[in-house]
Amino acid sequence: MLRARAAHTFEAFRNGRFRLHWTLTVMAFMSFSVNITVMPILAYSIEETNRSVALAVAGNGIAWFFIGPFAGVLTDRIEKRRLIALAQTAIALNFAVIAFLILQGWIQVLHLTISSMLLGSCFAFTGPARRAYVADLVPPRLVGNGVALLQGALNFPQAVGPVVASLLLLLPFVGFLGAYVFMAAMLSLTILCLSLMPPGHPRDVPRGSVLRELLLGLRYGWSQPRLRVLISSLLLVSALAGPYQLLLPGLLENVFDIRAEILGLTTWPLGVASFLIGLSVAGVVGTRWSRWTLLATSCAFGIGVALLGVAPTPLLLLPVFFLLGAGFSGFLTLNTAEVIRQSSPEYHGRMTALTFLPFGVQSFTGLGFGYLADAVGEQSVFLGMGLAAVAVSLVLGLVYLRLTAAQPAAAVSALRQSLGPLSRSRPQK
Repeated sequence: MLRARAAHTFEAFRNGRFRLHWTLTVMAFMSFSVNITVMPILAYSIEETNRSVALAVAGNGIAWFFIGPFAGVLTDRIEKRRLIALAQTAIALNFAVIAFLILQGWIQVLHLTISSMLLGSCFAFTGPARRAYVADLVPPRLVGNGVALLQGALNFPQAVGPVVASLLLLLPFVGFLGAYVFMAAMLSLTILCLSLMPPGHPRDVPRGSVLRELLLGLRYGWSQPRLRVLISSLLLVSALAGPYQLLLPGLLENVFDIRAEILGLTTWPLGVASFLIGLSVAGVVGTRWSRWTLLATSCAFGIGVALLGVAPTPLLLLPVFFLLGAGFSGFLTLNTAEVIRQSSPEYHGRMTALTFLPFGVQSFTGLGFGYLADAVGEQSVFLGMGLAAVAVSLVLGLVYLRLTAAQPAAAVSALRQSLGPLSRSRPQK
């Protein structure tokens, strides 16, 4: 039984091209994960405020919000491999410029804001392209499983990247400069390995204007009730609870009097839980357990953020981070996989781009939470964020349960209607 479940969970790994795509995604997102830990600490070290961290990350939100949806349209039009290579090259150059500014002693929060804006712009293309690329590598029946496993590739670096980031920062001969050099080198290696991958064929979609295709994609997503609820829940929960990472340096320094540089050594349970749960729920995609697991993990994410607001000691943060990582990973993995599985292939890129939109929105809400945390304290803000996310999860989760529960009944009703004329036409005995 367990062997059969494991085989179903990792079925897409039987495809060699998918395995290579998964490995290169892990390598690329390792550099992104290190940056997610290093940049907030660097921003906090410059001005020592929560709002400085939020300002540094705000550029990412601007890029995601305004560029992300258009990136989804282009993902459906051009070769995935070329798109990923170009975007990763720009990100590697971005990291190299930040390293140069640190070396010269010129680094400011404004530089980090511009850097995060460029990073968000490029990630707006690579994120949807990587997920839509799965449909070019595996059979249609394995697309949902492949997307879920690929999300695990995004979660794995969260288990290792923060620890690597803290170790780099704590080493006196490495520090911030060495961390950015490491990130640029890691991305450069993945760019070279991309030549081993197939190009990824554009979708057979009408070649209208980009704006028109974007509007068609948005109209399609809104017209599908289940897609509408899935994307809305991802957007709102991420906007409310997602910015918790921006306040973690301030939580360590101001509440627990701990150096922000060891942030990665504190949050490692989050990454471990994200990786384990992300892989575990891959086998749930498309089953009757998917909707219930989606509701449970969404609520767990909000509860984890709320518990950050009441944790009395740093030691208790470890199990809280584990719960938080498990909840967020399970929720994000199932949500994005179900969006792709339940949408038409010609809309994969645009629907995938919408699943990345919350990462941009949470940068805007994070700016407000950062200013609020400087005024009332980090833990009070954590508690409010988490409770609000739980409330939204319950409301939209119950709506999704009703929509998915109604589907079998509708199918039976349609079957009966189609068989009705046949039953009436039977000859009487």
